[in-house]
Amino acid sequence: MATSVEDSARRLIVEHGAGAVFAAIDRLNNSIDRADWEQRDFWAQVVHAIHDYERSGELPLPREPSARKAEKTDGN
Repeated sequence: MATSVEDSARRLIVEHGAGAVFAAIDRLNNSIDRADWEQRDFWAQVVHAIHDYERSGELPLPREPSARKAEKTDGN
């Protein structure tokens, strides 16, 4: 299943918060080590997108853990 650069950037930001760019760089470096140039280009774009989110101040924030817990107890 193909995923977009924006989706991957948002997912990493939600999952890793301030460490999202480091997670993306790790994936970028792994693709370079494997000589997978298509994935290298993809992860380089994800790193760029994360930086764009950081500069814009419009980071997609993870939901509060207490909100997720409340949903489970409410049956949602």
